Amino acid sequence: MDKKIPITPFEIIRRMKDVSKILEWSRKKHLTVSGPDFWGIHHIYIDNSLKHVVFCLKADLTTHVFIGIPTGAKGQRKYDKDVNLLFSEQLNDDSLEWKIYKDIVLYKGKMLPLKKILEEPYWGEIVGVEAFNDYINDQWIVSKIKELYNK
Repeated sequence: MDKKIPITPFEIIRRMKDVSKILEWSRKKHLTVSGPDFWGIHHIYIDNSLKHVVFCLKADLTTHVFIGIPTGAKGQRKYDKDVNLLFSEQLNDDSLEWKIYKDIVLYKGKMLPLKKILEEPYWGEIVGVEAFNDYINDQWIVSKIKELYNK
């Protein structure tokens, strides 16, 4: 069931003037996000060069990883429970997009389930913010998956 988005379209437009400030705020951060329901708790890491990685840990111990830029995913990977790469693919710009604010993340894209109100994004609440001082690369992604499952 779709949860009602906690901000209005007018609030989203109002926040657009703060995009550059929010982008700078997000640099070198680890965000813990709750929702949407199909992802549950997930983690977004943003390095100093604004490379973004979203980790979605699954009950079957597989991990979906989305790698991208401040506006959305450019690639997707899936790892098995032993952190072996099952597949990796490039994504179109409209496959998975995100807008990160200090309190909420909005998601939309063709790879997400359809909603009753098609224009309405999915959303997740930011429930944790930590400093992040590493650089995102393939080796770091594998080690981070192992670390996240051991928490």
